[in-house]
Amino acid sequence: MIAIRILFGMLLLVLSYTVPARADELVMFGQQGCPFCAAWNREIGRVYANTDEAKRLPLRQVDIHAARPADLRAIAGIHFTPTFVVIHCGREADRIVGYAGQELFWEQLDAALKSIDAAAPASSGASCAK
Repeated sequence: MIAIRILFGMLLLVLSYTVPARADELVMFGQQGCPFCAAWNREIGRVYANTDEAKRLPLRQVDIHAARPADLRAIAGIHFTPTFVVIHCGREADRIVGYAGQELFWEQLDAALKSIDAAAPASSGASCAK
């Protein structure tokens, strides 16, 4: 019985180092009929998947009125659409409220990415603490 417990403990230890950390992502909270959401989809949404930003922050769109996915339930205060939430290591790292055009959006997203990079330098070896 002790051997089984030791083996099980070793297995858990190995799994804790092999299971990847939650991926970073950009969550767009929107709603049907939102003209600013439509503008973002038309101006940026069509090309976003092909950008360097999307490689770091893949896009996930969530309807503000739908049941919130379990991994996003801790995100509070979403009142306006679109609202973009930058998720880093499974937590909200930054937020962009509204859409006022392409130039401002890219500047705000770039600032969010720089903030993440400053908080966890690449030389640290791990971007997310366990």
